[in-house]
Amino acid sequence: MIYRFRHGIIGPLAIFWLIVTVASVITGAAAWSRFSRRVNASADSDQFRESINHLQQTTWVAGLLGVGAGLFALYFYRVDYSQERARRELLEEKLLAEQAVREKSAFLANMSHEIRSPMNAILGFSELLEPEGLTTKQSQYVRAIRDSGASLLQLINDILDLSKLEAGKVELHPDPTDLRDSCEFLRTVFGQQAVKKSLQLQFEISPDLPRALLLDRLRLRQVMVNLLGNALKFTERGCVKTQVFWQGPESSGTGTLLIDVGDTGIGIAPEKLEEVFQPFVQADSRRTAEREGTGMGLTIVKRVTELMGGRLTVESVVGQGTIFHLRFPDVPVSGLAPVGDHAEPGGAVDFDDFAPATVLAADDNHTNRALMAGIFEGTHHRLLFANNGQEVLDHLKVARPDVILLDIRMPVMDGRTTLVEIRKQASLASLPIIAVTASSEPGEDTELRGQFSAFIRKPFSRQTLFAALAQFLQRASPKGLQRQDLKEVIQPIRVVSPAQAAQWRELALELRRQQATIWTTLCDSLAVNETRAFAHQLFLLSGTAQCGPLATYAATLTTFADSYSIGRMEQHLAAFPKLVESIETSSAQAEPQPV
Repeated sequence: MIYRFRHGIIGPLAIFWLIVTVASVITGAAAWSRFSRRVNASADSDQFRESINHLQQTTWVAGLLGVGAGLFALYFYRVDYSQERARRELLEEKLLAEQAVREKSAFLANMSHEIRSPMNAILGFSELLEPEGLTTKQSQYVRAIRDSGASLLQLINDILDLSKLEAGKVELHPDPTDLRDSCEFLRTVFGQQAVKKSLQLQFEISPDLPRALLLDRLRLRQVMVNLLGNALKFTERGCVKTQVFWQGPESSGTGTLLIDVGDTGIGIAPEKLEEVFQPFVQADSRRTAEREGTGMGLTIVKRVTELMGGRLTVESVVGQGTIFHLRFPDVPVSGLAPVGDHAEPGGAVDFDDFAPATVLAADDNHTNRALMAGIFEGTHHRLLFANNGQEVLDHLKVARPDVILLDIRMPVMDGRTTLVEIRKQASLASLPIIAVTASSEPGEDTELRGQFSAFIRKPFSRQTLFAALAQFLQRASPKGLQRQDLKEVIQPIRVVSPAQAAQWRELALELRRQQATIWTTLCDSLAVNETRAFAHQLFLLSGTAQCGPLATYAATLTTFADSYSIGRMEQHLAAFPKLVESIETSSAQAEPQPV
């Protein structure tokens, strides 16, 4: 505002000053001319006439200086006006660019929603077809549909991620992260792909790496998945190796995290080393079926790495391989327990693991409602449907379901409005309502998780739906666990050496403490995430005490938790006291006998 006032007043003042000065000079010159003629006619003193002439010259000089000052002020006004116009044009261009980014983001978010909705049906129905009695050729067709759908979904996710990065909409959410656990996750994800190509998938972790680092676990996982996926894609023989190093004094709370991802693949030509980080560029232009892609992976990797405060470099030799170097300085060491980093739940799930329940599914898309009916077909659950939020409210007047699956975008009444109307009723305040959406607008995940009981993004799998429902539905009545079942779970433990017995006795004391606290709670709740964390803790204890049976038990329990096999997980948990007893017995038998 001050600048506008100055800019608006300087120009008129400069012009006014120039006019007044010129008028004054002209008027003064005329007056001096008349006065000079009179003096010359009447005065006889040469000295007086000389003084008058000197005064007249001074007046002319002062007038000319005034005119010059006015012209100078007018010049600065013109320069100032030009700069202001240039700044205004730049501001308008900036506003137009920001508007274009917003419109592009809105367009991509809307297109994502419109694509994800049919993708939910494509992937969902193909998943339902897999267990059926199909011929070998039909199974191949179904698998091709699922693989192609997953590839299309990955393309959508890459485009959205790139758009969010360009718009500066990506936020970091650091949490305690165990890189050892993250490497196990990556081994699980890419292990089958490496075996299929007869490649060695290796992970080397520095022994001084802290147990928990404070960084964005999901973004780091995204970076690693892209790098390892590229390495496996462009490697035909040899190995793909990931190395994790830590640099930092033991007394310091921060350090530098170094990650190298190398391969023995085709390599990258020197002139292509910088281009590979540009969007839609691939180092290998030979688009074979195996190497198809958008070329956005490394662009996303570089920008996410820089967003996390890190640096990405690459070195490569054509025909010998490539190494990508990740460097994250000043990474804080966390004193909290690390968050687990496991793959999406896989394997078969049985919805009859839940006690009989009534599920209300609200979705305006007929195909999605048919998919939901197919998922629950043959189970002992009752399924109700609604086309919009108003129909949900009508259902609630008649009966109360155990859980509601509520789509966000619906005609008549959308999901958010429906949630508000339901929560107005005190009797429904605790009713579990799971948001189901195909949208991907920035920040929507956090918003929906804060409003709803849980959140599912389309397209979702049966395992994802099972995991969401597991938070709210009761478990089916446990089947009696016979002694014979315990024998199958817990195999006899051989007698350990006297040197190892002391470690096992300390281990047994810690396991008894775990049994009295964590294990008791898990047997009542059968919470999957907590059970997975319990298994991870047991695995760490087994490594410290070199107890193979405990490591096997922990690995099996993790498998059941990851696959959401609730019945088998419950059975395995029930066998825990028997395992502790076996460890105690084995360590006691190894004690030296008195002479």
